[in-house]
Amino acid sequence: MFDLNQLKKYYYNSPQWMKKIYGSIPFDIRNGHEYRKWKKFLHERISIEEYELIKLKETICYAYKHTIYYKELFDELQVSPHEINSRKDFAKLPIIDKEDIRNNYDKLIVKNWSSKKSFYVTTGGTSGTPMKFLQSKNVWAKEVAFIMNFFEQYGFLTNMIKASFRGGEFSDLPQDTYWKYNPHASEIHFSPFHINDETIKFYVEELNKNKIKYFQTYPSSIKLLIESMKKNNLKLDYKVDTVCLFSENTINDDVELIQSFFNCRVASLFGHSERLVFAPSFSDDVSDFKIDRRYGLFELVNDKQMVINQNDIVGEMVGTSFDNYAMPLLRYKLNDKTSYKNSSKYIVNKVDGRWKQEFLDGKNGMRIYLTALNMHSNIFDNVIKYQFIQIAPSYVELCLQVKNEFGDSDKQLIKSALDAKAGHMISFHV
Repeated sequence: MFDLNQLKKYYYNSPQWMKKIYGSIPFDIRNGHEYRKWKKFLHERISIEEYELIKLKETICYAYKHTIYYKELFDELQVSPHEINSRKDFAKLPIIDKEDIRNNYDKLIVKNWSSKKSFYVTTGGTSGTPMKFLQSKNVWAKEVAFIMNFFEQYGFLTNMIKASFRGGEFSDLPQDTYWKYNPHASEIHFSPFHINDETIKFYVEELNKNKIKYFQTYPSSIKLLIESMKKNNLKLDYKVDTVCLFSENTINDDVELIQSFFNCRVASLFGHSERLVFAPSFSDDVSDFKIDRRYGLFELVNDKQMVINQNDIVGEMVGTSFDNYAMPLLRYKLNDKTSYKNSSKYIVNKVDGRWKQEFLDGKNGMRIYLTALNMHSNIFDNVIKYQFIQIAPSYVELCLQVKNEFGDSDKQLIKSALDAKAGHMISFHV
């Protein structure tokens, strides 16, 4: 039995014919029982308030019973998990942040939890600290179910193919090919690192050939695509239905650009690597998000860590995991800010997030956006902090503050990963 990270690695390294065979299995079947369970649940009528409280109490008791960190915390506070019976009670617990997780990582992991039943995720930014989180396998299936449930509201079906513009490794591609077919996700995964005046015609030809009506993309990536198409007087010969934006901050100008160029609907999705809060766009204004309270518990707090329940007061987003049996997190600060537009319905305004469409300058004026460079692997395990520094166009230094365990092999892995993504446009020096 392999862990999810190994399985993903084997899948991406397998030959294309094998991926196609796998992709021929119906989506609901290949994503497993856990996925089907969640998809069924999302169509059921339930009392959100009752469900949220049940899951909260379940998570608190589980964390207390199975982790050293929360056992010590509750005992120190002289609070029994069974005494927490409301959001108000829960708000008495302290909020944790990245430093708390970094300093107590092993204590936060469920005792005797098998690595075969979990996978790790990482997150970072342009200048900061890479973070690693452990999640039980069921969290992945749950996430896919919530995303597909959202996509289906726009008419996307699991037997359709979507165009994806996000980060990834695009080395060893055939000439004039800047995408990979990913049968597992039912997508053609286009490289955001290769879009320029010389390559754009190949992107357009591939899109026209497949008539892909649904796009899932970083705002920065679709903006690059549109700007390059406009500059070279290129258009699609079919109508795009929906462009779904994710991961980066969305600005109104980007939305207007997409709508005017493709004459399509635009949706948006707030999610994050920690998988505590899930919030799809709520209306035609894609900067409005509705918190899905079935996914995890959401709170908004001020700078004194007091819960905000009023509209139009900006605060920090705080999330609590439901269903992560490997590393449950209670009241974790996300480093994203927002305000309520309608607090009673859990509708929030535009999120000021950690990914702000920052970029590095590559060759020939090419922009490499840092969201796409984000690494979802363990290569930064021995790194405390890092920062990209642009020395000159197409030359970037990555400065690292490292742990004692950091060695030449770590340095080479980081350099190789960056080169695999964007080495054709930027010379990286670690």
